[in-house]
Amino acid sequence: MSRKSATTAGLLLAVFFCRAPAARAQGTSDPDIENLDRKVKQFFEGLTNDDAQAAFQQLLAGSLLAKQTEAVKALVEKARELKAKYGEVRNFEQIAAKRIGKDVVLLRYLYQCEHFPVAWHLIFYRTPARGDLPEEDEGDTWRVIVLRFDTDLEALAK
Repeated sequence: MSRKSATTAGLLLAVFFCRAPAARAQGTSDPDIENLDRKVKQFFEGLTNDDAQAAFQQLLAGSLLAKQTEAVKALVEKARELKAKYGEVRNFEQIAAKRIGKDVVLLRYLYQCEHFPVAWHLIFYRTPARGDLPEEDEGDTWRVIVLRFDTDLEALAK
């Protein structure tokens, strides 16, 4: 084998190995996580557009957390303070998604403000269908059971 052929073969092998994990990752997409990700990103869009109250109401629809009005009110106020504390929002991105069994999903996001990022932690639980929801929400049985945000970035690395 000539030196040029060996180099070409090595490059092809490197390209194959570099592409293989991406192909496998695409084959393992989870439609539930993708749908929940869209829901969370809509929530962040609402926060970014200074509509925190409506954003929280939509995210927590059907959740027991929504009935904890004082706790939700406190979260809304803390979320409204983010811009003043950390600057304008530049971006938000999912940094972790983990399924625990078939009915629990943990999602983590970085809400990247101008001066400092904020970590958001959400846990969703798939509940049985209920008759007390608006008709348009009846098919969505995923509910937020944990919602918090903080600036403890070191905890994200654990």
